[in-house]
Amino acid sequence: MKSYHQNFTVNIPAEQGYMDLTDDVLGCVRSANIRTGICAISTMHTTAAVVTAPNDPEMLDGYLKFYNKLATLAEEPLRPALLHQVTGNTVTLTIEDGELNLGLSQYIIYFDFDGQREKSISIDILGE
Repeated sequence: MKSYHQNFTVNIPAEQGYMDLTDDVLGCVRSANIRTGICAISTMHTTAAVVTAPNDPEMLDGYLKFYNKLATLAEEPLRPALLHQVTGNTVTLTIEDGELNLGLSQYIIYFDFDGQREKSISIDILGE
């Protein structure tokens, strides 16, 4: 069994935002040269999240609006961390024939609930 690991940093210039990580992760899968396996994409911060979602700005803006409404249930200093807890920090996907198993409108999306600084993303791939 082979393994591959890569860290990289992202920076959302606004207080909150999102970005598509799909191409970056696909590049790692191809560099790993693993035909069958699993890929875990994680944010290393308690104020950010990695999810699968459509890469549609209107929908992603809607997600942020929903998350922010939900966060009003918490006191201000806890809101970004609460959103991290609700959305999660890791997405795990299978790899088949050297490609990620994603649905037709599924993308790997990074959400930052406390932006304006660099944060780390970790990609770990295991397989054959």
